[in-house]
Amino acid sequence: MVMVARRGFLAAAASAVGAIALAGAPAAAQSAALRQGVLGFEDGVSWAAVSPTWAAQRGAWLASVRGASSPAALGAAILRLEGAMGWSSVQNSWRTRRAGWVAAMQSAASDHDVAALLIELEAVTQWSAMRPTWRAARTPWLARLSAI
Repeated sequence: MVMVARRGFLAAAASAVGAIALAGAPAAAQSAALRQGVLGFEDGVSWAAVSPTWAAQRGAWLASVRGASSPAALGAAILRLEGAMGWSSVQNSWRTRRAGWVAAMQSAASDHDVAALLIELEAVTQWSAMRPTWRAARTPWLARLSAI
């Protein structure tokens, strides 16, 4: 039990150090961290939470995220993912917030803005829409994105 707690502490400490280091990192490192954050969130979303057509779109979507060279490109990819998620995947409050969120994502001009909007999407996403592995991945994911 002590070893498990120690591993958890060490993982959290390493994540925090990484987040602090990223905050002062060059823009390219932050963009890479944001791309990884987008990929990580999508990986956490269960197949049951997305449209049946997502499987056919996913390969091209992954390529677009990996090749994204601007916050606008990443924002567009996040909008496609959010659009593939069903209403049952998100809290009811999303129905009133979504239009403003979409507009904000469409006009996001920095990695920081896109990261904040992705964090907002994750916050309204139901646990039932996420794979069981997301519970463990979420805290370090939030730390990395919050540092952007």
